[in-house]
Amino acid sequence: MTTYDVAVIGIGGVGSSALYHLAKSGARVIGLDRFAPPHSLGSSHGQTRVIRMAYFEHPDYVPLLRQSYQAWYELEAASGRTLYFPTGVLQIGPESGEVIAGVRKSAEQHQLAIDSFSHEEISKAFPGLVPPENCVGLLERNAGYLLVSECIDAYLKLAVQLGAEMATNCPVHAWDKEADEFVLQTASGPTHAKQLVVCGGAWAQQLLADLNVPLTIFRKQLYWFDNQVPHYTTEASFPVFLFETAHGIYYGFPQIDAQGVKLARHDGGETIASAQAHSQTEDIADRQSVEEFVQTCMPQLSRNLTRHAACMYTMTPDQHFLVGSHPEQSGLHFAAGLSGHGFKFASALGQILCDLATTGQTASPIGFLSPNRFS
Repeated sequence: MTTYDVAVIGIGGVGSSALYHLAKSGARVIGLDRFAPPHSLGSSHGQTRVIRMAYFEHPDYVPLLRQSYQAWYELEAASGRTLYFPTGVLQIGPESGEVIAGVRKSAEQHQLAIDSFSHEEISKAFPGLVPPENCVGLLERNAGYLLVSECIDAYLKLAVQLGAEMATNCPVHAWDKEADEFVLQTASGPTHAKQLVVCGGAWAQQLLADLNVPLTIFRKQLYWFDNQVPHYTTEASFPVFLFETAHGIYYGFPQIDAQGVKLARHDGGETIASAQAHSQTEDIADRQSVEEFVQTCMPQLSRNLTRHAACMYTMTPDQHFLVGSHPEQSGLHFAAGLSGHGFKFASALGQILCDLATTGQTASPIGFLSPNRFS
């Protein structure tokens, strides 16, 4: 019987990073997943994810983003792959809205460079965009997108090269703490480990139920629209974009391949009871909302759909992450409830979970993400 130093449950976005960093640290580690990552059955898929530093959600994320950027660069160097594309991120909304006010606050507090555009200047600088009235734009040039599945694949391949083991298509049904080790009951028999790291995505609702933090799962829709004009392409230096409008918050990416322009709605979504209830079924009302945004704000983009996908957001009550060590179960560490904006942090969160599992502490500023805030 093998007893691992650490077992990682869920090896998608954050879990693959944790597996890599643990293997790199010299720990004997195994990663377990109910599917075979990278896959399209959870939260970390759909071609691309936004990465940005001037964080409108809260300035406290910026130090973690600095760590994340550095760790993504290190992954690119270690894997020999290009995973981050600095297209810039253009955020548009009313001056007093959540997005613009939040970006300015983070940029001012952390001395981040952003370029400002008036309503009239947006359309001149970015042909093909028609911003709503009374909106301004903020461009963060050192921002862009990550190739999500390629990031996971790179972490997993490197982890295995460093000696990590993986058990895929292997759900973890339960675990017990026996003396000084965890015993995981899995589809292929028990797994023993001294430390446990949980990165279960939407399954954290069940895996970490004893934290007593309500986690709500939303099924979110992703769309790719055919594009026949040059404005919306990377060749034209079109940026990743996010619009805060009176009808919702919409975001998207420049065209990077034949699938066209990827678009989605950040707010809204369909509440589902559990991760098992997730499906790829299209939400007609959501699609109509996105198409109305396209017609109004990107009128030169076709409404012909080339691809559709669905993923899950796992939301905490305040829409901030849960990261840390379990307050009552020694040796149990987790990253959960990433609330639809967590993938860009996966590189740093994996490092942090490695620190917690191997030393019991981390120098990274994660106190504001502790589940104790809900006590």
